[in-house]
Amino acid sequence: MMLRKRAWDMMRDEFPTVRDDASLAETIRVMREAMVDAPDSQVVVVKTKGGKLKGTINLWQLFKAVKQSVLKDENLKADGEVDWDQQFANACLICTQLRLDEYLITNPPLLKPNDPILVVLDVFLKSRRDWALVMEADKVMGVVYVTDVYREMTRDMVQIFK
Repeated sequence: MMLRKRAWDMMRDEFPTVRDDASLAETIRVMREAMVDAPDSQVVVVKTKGGKLKGTINLWQLFKAVKQSVLKDENLKADGEVDWDQQFANACLICTQLRLDEYLITNPPLLKPNDPILVVLDVFLKSRRDWALVMEADKVMGVVYVTDVYREMTRDMVQIFK
């Protein structure tokens, strides 16, 4: 049963997206909103104004962006008195002005809707990512996370273990 599963069967067809002109702050907001319903959601699809895939931003890229731009302020490392509320406000302001280009994953792992589960696992292992986009022609159909594959695999395994 498990080996019959395809990317289409496991993908999430609702996933966070932003346009390529979005700010870092907007991307963070969109990711947080997606995590309300899907806590393991960890990638935002970035599209051009024409709706084509430009790339993705994942949690690690967001952490990198925040560290490089927001947490670089020397005042945060100072030993003396620091107004943390003001520093946080400054950091939030910086986020509203940062663009995504520098942090964009332009070659995300890709799957076809009919790729079997073993191909999905292979893509995860080769890309060293725990998610992949399901594409048909030029359209992003959905996202498959390693947790989705795990859920499918163990559903059948647990029945055999009984």
